[in-house]
Amino acid sequence: MLEVKDLSFAFKNRPLFQNISFETRAGQITRIEGPNGAGKSTLIALVTGLLTGGRGNINFLGASDYRTWTSWIAPDANGIFPSLPAIENLQFWLQIRGRTTSHDQLRECLTFWGIKGEWLQNALPTAKFSTGMKRRLALARLQLESTKLWILDEPLFGLDDAACNQFKTMLSRHTTSGGAAIIVTHDARLFDGLKYQSVTVGGL
Repeated sequence: MLEVKDLSFAFKNRPLFQNISFETRAGQITRIEGPNGAGKSTLIALVTGLLTGGRGNINFLGASDYRTWTSWIAPDANGIFPSLPAIENLQFWLQIRGRTTSHDQLRECLTFWGIKGEWLQNALPTAKFSTGMKRRLALARLQLESTKLWILDEPLFGLDDAACNQFKTMLSRHTTSGGAAIIVTHDARLFDGLKYQSVTVGGL
């Protein structure tokens, strides 16, 4: 799905990382590791195309347009519209993807993520959501988009143990069905019991 070869990046002429290479195939989880400031989020930004200026090659294998089958979640942004309720947020992103889902399926997905009841799902603006609820909504969007490759930077941000376990279940189903994921996180809970490959960033 994704091949990164000899990727290097410098900030203000200071090398941040050099010659990072890895490949993530269908069914695989890739964990990006390294200390704070090593460049993990920068690596993700380069892979997603949000940042340019790196040297090396990033290839999305077998894709004419990788954006159609890739989903991204940032550590400090959930991709939600604060003035809209949860269901309308999900409907918007599904329309962007060219997908349609019934109202009942949207409600079922939100309920799975602990966003329950008519008030929370279809009335309360998401600006009023807690940090954890906003992240749960972002993961509900990820679940519904049905993309092949997930690129996730601190996906467990703000989540309690129950939501963490729900995400692990969703991640296992995703890879079992042929999906793949590239994940940056300092939260070791996510990888307990999961098979993954590690890519270390930093150490210059």
